[in-house]
Amino acid sequence: MNRRRLALVTVVVAVLAPLGGLLWIESGIRARQAQRPEVGTLFPALPGFADGEALPASPGRLRVVTFARAGCGNCDRTITTLRRMARTEGPALDLIAVVAGSDSPELDGDGVHAAIADPDGAVSRRFGVVHVPLVFLVDGKSRVLAVTTGERPETAWRSFLESGSDAL
Repeated sequence: MNRRRLALVTVVVAVLAPLGGLLWIESGIRARQAQRPEVGTLFPALPGFADGEALPASPGRLRVVTFARAGCGNCDRTITTLRRMARTEGPALDLIAVVAGSDSPELDGDGVHAAIADPDGAVSRRFGVVHVPLVFLVDGKSRVLAVTTGERPETAWRSFLESGSDAL
């Protein structure tokens, strides 16, 4: 009888312990995502851009704020595509890339594009980043117009950018 109880307890622990771990991990992910600025709210300040509560206003310009990770191919392609689009077409926009795991992101600041190094990922955590690339479309008054994650084809990015062009 004791062997049966021991076997039953072992099976219950073997099943419930991993399930509990998964639930704990999921709750951590949800808590982190809750920190993410939502559509319609002011986009918080980024290091090096403002000391206030929100990204400084940029009347007449859209801002695309991309959270990426060093060495992430999807992130690199996303930034490259958005950067190319900012140079060649569409509404006036600024591209700001926050690159976790890097001391010196390889996106040169040229007046329209800026990069923020996030070596320990603290900035990314503060913004609720779980999956990268995480892309925010921010209007000239620092309001979040749209949020998306993942790599997209250029036509999808064009549509994403146009979704906020009426808010200028």
